[in-house]
Amino acid sequence: MHRRHTGAQDVGIHPSYTRFGGSHADTAAAANMLAAEGLRGADGQPLSEALLLGIGGGLGAGYILWEFKAHALTLIVFGWRSRFNYPVEWWNRLCARLHVTPGWSEGGVRAADKALEAALASGRPELAWVDHSLLPYYGRQEMLNGHIRHSVVVAGSDGDFVLVDDLAARPFRLRRAELRAARDRIPSYRNRLLTLTPGDAPDVKAAMRAGIAAHIAALSDDSESFSLPVYRKWARLFTDTHNPKGWPQVFAGGRGLFTALCSLYEGIELFNTGGGGLRPLYAAFLEEAAVTLDQPRYREAAARYRELGAGWTRFAFDALDATPSLREARELMLNRAAALREKGPVGVMETRGYEERLALFEARYAAQPVLSPGESGALFAHLGDAMATLCNAEVAALQAVIRAAGASAAHTDADAPTLLTPAVAVPAPAASPRPRRTRQPKVKGAG
Repeated sequence: MHRRHTGAQDVGIHPSYTRFGGSHADTAAAANMLAAEGLRGADGQPLSEALLLGIGGGLGAGYILWEFKAHALTLIVFGWRSRFNYPVEWWNRLCARLHVTPGWSEGGVRAADKALEAALASGRPELAWVDHSLLPYYGRQEMLNGHIRHSVVVAGSDGDFVLVDDLAARPFRLRRAELRAARDRIPSYRNRLLTLTPGDAPDVKAAMRAGIAAHIAALSDDSESFSLPVYRKWARLFTDTHNPKGWPQVFAGGRGLFTALCSLYEGIELFNTGGGGLRPLYAAFLEEAAVTLDQPRYREAAARYRELGAGWTRFAFDALDATPSLREARELMLNRAAALREKGPVGVMETRGYEERLALFEARYAAQPVLSPGESGALFAHLGDAMATLCNAEVAALQAVIRAAGASAAHTDADAPTLLTPAVAVPAPAASPRPRRTRQPKVKGAG
């Protein structure tokens, strides 16, 4: 979601930068930066975030379970966007399809400061790679320093502060020293900046076809790490008592389970997805493709992905539904995310109460199990069943895209591969006991 906002609180924002917020850090940045740089579609309007998600290659699939044993902390990290593990490659492909020149800058702290100030002086927005845990408005744990990559758009400055667009309706203010520390923390992305310079008007139809072809190729792959088979693997791990990464093994005695379930919910619904694991945003792209490419069958695929997104939301909801403490944690995270997304810097103080309550839960369940053995066994069985169903739905949605692409005009872009048929369907396991479920709360500003 993008909003135009100007006002006294935004003194220092580049005059051309009028769009803020979005669903995913990279696709939202692409939409907002390209709008500021003057790139427009054939209708004279800025390109939508959904369109850029599709042109960039569509969706990805990834699941990683991180264990921080010294802190009794376990986190789940997802890869929802195409080439999520290769961000530079993703940006370069998106730019090539749109005839946009990417301007990359890296270096030491002094060179990084010089590059940042030059871009600010020129009045152009720039994308900065940062350590998510060092952005003060997120209130992240110190133990996560150096682990979570993120990106923000530096859209202006005001004295000792820089103003960043970070998935919220209004820009956040960071001291230059805070931004410098966040940019310099993760070695793989240290001090990286990106500017975007549009060239000739892009062939949007060809770019959409190339993006759809890349989506099909990536999700048709047989990788159990970076394509749809990862969900088949995860479905098994929920109840696998022998695999060291099986949930009964990882969470024996309940250690780390609370933070894992919270990160599962946050990673699907609240962080960098817009909800539903980015699937609804891709559905919006397919709706655009149905019109622009004059192929109504993309609407069938769009409906599949909207239904799939709702399925991911139900899955995330169920992960935090077994006890009153888990349900309260879910609502706290939902309210925290809504405050930042809808209010930006104004919402930061509101989030502190949510953070304090969540910290109490984390401390309690670092010392004792959040679920009894029977409750955790029932939850794992239910989540395994649900994941098998989601895996089948992912395949069905991809097959709908393949049918639509095959029925449309022949691909003309050089990087369009031969269409593949995925074969990763998972038979749903036998029914198992479900944890108790309550009605999902309605929280103002959630989405």
